[in-house]
Amino acid sequence: MEQTTIEAAVLVGALLFLSKVGEELAERLRLPGFLGSVVTGLLVSRAFLGLVTPDKLAPALLLFTLGINFTLFLAGVEELSNPSFLKPKRFEVLLSASIIASVTIASALFLYYFAGAPAAAATGLGVVLAIVSAGPLMKILMAKGSLAEREYAALKIGLLVEIVGLILFNTITQGVNIIKFLETTVFVLLVYMFGRHYLDEILLFIERHMAVKEAPFAIVVSIVIMAGYIAEMLGFNAAVTALLIGVFLSEYMELRPLYLERIRAFTYGFLEPLFFIGIGVYATKPTPETIAYAAVLLALSAIPKIAGSHAIGFHGREALVLLAKGGVDAALLLALLEAHMIDYRLYTAALLAILASTILSSFSFRIQERKPDILRVKLSDIELDMDIVHIDEPAEYAARIVATKGAAVVVDEKMRPVGYVVAEDFVDVDPHMLSRIPVRYYLREPVPIVRGDTPLVEILSDITLLHEPIIAVVNENGEIIGTLTTRKLLSILMKAQRPEDREHRRSLHR
Repeated sequence: MEQTTIEAAVLVGALLFLSKVGEELAERLRLPGFLGSVVTGLLVSRAFLGLVTPDKLAPALLLFTLGINFTLFLAGVEELSNPSFLKPKRFEVLLSASIIASVTIASALFLYYFAGAPAAAATGLGVVLAIVSAGPLMKILMAKGSLAEREYAALKIGLLVEIVGLILFNTITQGVNIIKFLETTVFVLLVYMFGRHYLDEILLFIERHMAVKEAPFAIVVSIVIMAGYIAEMLGFNAAVTALLIGVFLSEYMELRPLYLERIRAFTYGFLEPLFFIGIGVYATKPTPETIAYAAVLLALSAIPKIAGSHAIGFHGREALVLLAKGGVDAALLLALLEAHMIDYRLYTAALLAILASTILSSFSFRIQERKPDILRVKLSDIELDMDIVHIDEPAEYAARIVATKGAAVVVDEKMRPVGYVVAEDFVDVDPHMLSRIPVRYYLREPVPIVRGDTPLVEILSDITLLHEPIIAVVNENGEIIGTLTTRKLLSILMKAQRPEDREHRRSLHR
């Protein structure tokens, strides 16, 4: 293995660790996690310490590129997944159009006349600054509690600005002409109208006819990797295409939480941290000129958004809410750099403006403490059932439990599981005999046993456990602390549904 490849592999490992440290620190400060990763990248880059440069990471460049695509794929799944939510009022449409037009035009004119950027690059960068990231915006709004009319208006405006911005960006980067704009618009419409249905059918066909382990996961990953670059050969931006794939795969992924969890773990645990810290690594040492450019770009992008916030009822510091930035605009900024449309000087200035905008938007509402992901919660921290019966209890007692719960775990005198019983064990027995015979004569062996420190996601990932009628949960001494059934699992998952998801769904019926 070449020395440069070895060095790049070591740097990737170090950056992955540092990215997660930065993300943790940011979230402890009630700031968006990606902000910590980007700032960490800035600190180790040529901008400050000079420990990492883009040329040292050249052999691992594909990982950073995939990070862009998969970050935007999940943004499509999680942020832009409900077109029925996009039913804005005429005023909200006009306000969205005015925000993206004013920010794009003002920023482009400044970059063209004062920073010497080519027209296409200046306009593309203006679109990046105009975009409002729907994901961070949703989190900021949910931090204040329930959503009222103005919060829903802000979400619709943010989503419209983001989607229109993506169409404009793709048109600009692939060549500014009316034909390309129409092609891109038609492509987006086809994604919403037909893409979701047909791709779902393809994946369902694969599920039915392929028994290879993790086949659907592998197929989804391959689609995201291949489709983006096939589309780019046809004239579409790869990162934008990945986001649109996420949009029309959203329903399929949401109905398969285990596959979605694997994609999230693959992206958020590996690719996304590298992508965000890579965003910072590409920056150069800020000069007074760069900082001045960043300040002007921040002002040009912030003023129309603050005015828009005022127009829908946000005042004071709350008016900073539409300054939310995140993975979509950061990905598009890096795409401009990799396409050689902007230089490192403008890249650094725009990145500083995006970071400052992100920080300001975080001040609009206080971000609540993070709640643990239910899939990673330990079984011992969940309110389990206690459907158990002693091995010497009469079978009648066990039958009563089974009649209401479907199954029961049988334990010995030390409260250790020794078997289980289900309804069919008693249906052909004389009811009068059940009161005279101990349950030990009916029990089935072995009973599925898991430790209390097992995360919930491990249970959901083990298909053999999900087919069991009941599971015994034990402590470190092997003593039972509760029981678990598929019915109980479903109840836990439904109760833990994210508040923003519930608010999102309620809004569709208003």
